[in-house]
Amino acid sequence: MDHIIVELVRHSVAEEQHLYPVAREELPDGAELADHEIAEHAEAERLVEQLEPLGPEAPEFDRLIRELIADIRHHISDEEQDPFPKLQRACDTNQLLDLGNKIEMAGQVAPTRPHPAAPGHPPANLPLDPGAA
Repeated sequence: MDHIIVELVRHSVAEEQHLYPVAREELPDGAELADHEIAEHAEAERLVEQLEPLGPEAPEFDRLIRELIADIRHHISDEEQDPFPKLQRACDTNQLLDLGNKIEMAGQVAPTRPHPAAPGHPPANLPLDPGAA
């Protein structure tokens, strides 16, 4: 469970810092698309917060983990069908490589636990370490 939480939080932070701002800037429907994806991240974090204190023996654990898995699969499908192809068409190769590098680096330094009160939009959600942005 700890590994799942770490990877989900790092993924969310990296996308919210870099991918969604580019989508907002480059795509005509980028703001709506980014808001939808951020809402999906928030739902996954809500489920993680419910799962974190539970052990596998808890009665609600199986239901919550199945719901989290379904939400993550839906989120991945959404990204592969909508923002990724649109960004691939809207951005040149250098922009995409730069974006990929930024997301990868942000994922390495991102927090490892959800912070539900943290802002979800730039610039307030950027890390304090300027080298990480």
